[in-house]
Amino acid sequence: MRRTAVIRWTSWTAALVALGLLAAGIWWRESDTVARWRFEEAMRTYCGGVLAYEESPLFEGLATNKVPNEQVLGPKAHFCLYGGARTPVTVALLDHRRYGGHQLRQLVPGSHARMLPVPLADGWRGTVDDASVGVLLPCGDSRAAVYVTVGFPNPPGLEERQKTRSGWVESDRFWARFATATAVKAAAHWDCDAEPGQRIRALPPVSWEEPIEDADGTCAGLPFGLDKRLDTVEETVTGGGSLREFCRVGASHYFSDRYSFSAHFGPAALRAWEREIPPGGRGKPAGRAGAQLWGSARCHGDHGRALFEAFIPPEAATVWLPGETGKETFGAPAFTEFVKRTAKRHGCTDLHLPPLRQLPIAGLSRPSR
Repeated sequence: MRRTAVIRWTSWTAALVALGLLAAGIWWRESDTVARWRFEEAMRTYCGGVLAYEESPLFEGLATNKVPNEQVLGPKAHFCLYGGARTPVTVALLDHRRYGGHQLRQLVPGSHARMLPVPLADGWRGTVDDASVGVLLPCGDSRAAVYVTVGFPNPPGLEERQKTRSGWVESDRFWARFATATAVKAAAHWDCDAEPGQRIRALPPVSWEEPIEDADGTCAGLPFGLDKRLDTVEETVTGGGSLREFCRVGASHYFSDRYSFSAHFGPAALRAWEREIPPGGRGKPAGRAGAQLWGSARCHGDHGRALFEAFIPPEAATVWLPGETGKETFGAPAFTEFVKRTAKRHGCTDLHLPPLRQLPIAGLSRPSR
């Protein structure tokens, strides 16, 4: 009898142990707590260990059983896909003595935005649009700066954005906070003595197309009275910390193309010099290629020259309503005014502009790349 009892007790014990192990295995595979542990363990080294995953919603992040794509772009430069939405993130300690060419194109990705950018607020230097956010955090005593870009996963369309008062949705502010927090974490990780801004409370409102008399951003102060055809503007909210600024002026009853004036600073300028300026003009501080004009300046806190651009619609020299005649008079003085105002706002010196007094507008054409 005693032997039978022992055997029965041992069988029950083994069964209970097996059930316990099975339950533990299921818990280990399915438990949110364990998933979080795995996630945090992966994040210690993923993308250089500098992503501020603490700013992300729980379990929006990396899959717990595998790590998505990541690339090492340099000694202190990483690209990775973050989260279930595979959000593209680039984090780098930019030192212009070290990076350039192909690496620069990877570290400063181009934007696929459909609306104009706005500057980040709350003491940050950076820019956000409907496709991405970029943050530049300078190191206090060196030529280096932490630069972070985050692409927005599955952004809403312009029609949905226009229904909101500000043009933004909640996820935009979240990703802006994630980018700024990542910049701070990367700066500490790489011994960059940086002075960060405050926690972002809101994003500046987007300015949609409006009448020229309502211009109060980057288009404010342009000499609209020089051309009676002009009727609309689309402009960037002004801010000394922005990396990209735009002003577009239209004559919607005459031609579809718009005058376009833009300014690029910091890493955005380095990328724009390579992407926007024809190869033969990249070493020139100012110049012209067809309908495109450019100038440059040295701005406080930047190691490369800021780039200012203008596009003058060729139709502006030829398209008038029946019975009307005239010539293009707005482009050159408007570009000059845009550049001077923007350079002053950003603390820029050593300003260079192309010769504009004798600009033969009638011969304009689109520049070739």
